[in-house]
Amino acid sequence: MKKIIIFILLSILLATILSVMFVASTSWVSFLIMQDVIDPPIDKEKMESIFKKDYEVLVIVTNYLANSSYESVYIRNFRGSGIMDVGGDRAEIEDIKVIEAINALENRGYSSIEKNNNTISFLRHTSFKNGRGIAYSIDGNEPVLPYLRRLEPLSKPNWYYYNVK
Repeated sequence: MKKIIIFILLSILLATILSVMFVASTSWVSFLIMQDVIDPPIDKEKMESIFKKDYEVLVIVTNYLANSSYESVYIRNFRGSGIMDVGGDRAEIEDIKVIEAINALENRGYSSIEKNNNTISFLRHTSFKNGRGIAYSIDGNEPVLPYLRRLEPLSKPNWYYYNVK
């Protein structure tokens, strides 16, 4: 009987130690993520490289959204559904090339695509502090993005690197 009680007490002690270690490690990991240590933000030079690699796919989506009659579009967690949020409602994307392009962007690390007024934006990096991505100006004026911290032109006309809070 003594062995069983000792075994139970040691098991409880071990479980407690492991729980404390897990909480401490997840807090540490969360802290590092919040400080952009584990997933550092993408700077303009890196974004330029990503932009050049993804340009053809970005243009397919940009042309579709720029020519759509919707003023406000939001695409997130797409996963091939062919559905986009438009002003609080949902609309179906009927062009298979656009669906494939959006899937390709999602697989390459883009987390959302938005169209608002003169701007189409592709969010590529997000953290607790900010978001960074690529924006396209439909009308040639500077893109308008909420909470904009930084906007710099990329190598092609009307394309920009952006950083938002």
